[in-house]
Amino acid sequence: MECNKPPRGRIFTVGQAFPDKTGYQPQTFYNAIHSGTGELSRLPYYRIGRTIRIAEEDIERFLEGRRVAPRTGTPD
Repeated sequence: MECNKPPRGRIFTVGQAFPDKTGYQPQTFYNAIHSGTGELSRLPYYRIGRTIRIAEEDIERFLEGRRVAPRTGTPD
């Protein structure tokens, strides 16, 4: 995603986006962006004044990137 593009859909505060949409606690996200480590640190966000906002499309893309396909075949 280009950093200069505005969000196309809804944007959420961290409290709205976490844990309802992602399953993570808000503090986990803040820790990740502060330290720059972990998978949550790669989730794009907007800083508007002192608040952080996250686009719905970025949340969906983040979650889709972590989707695991079901196993096929017979168990061993």
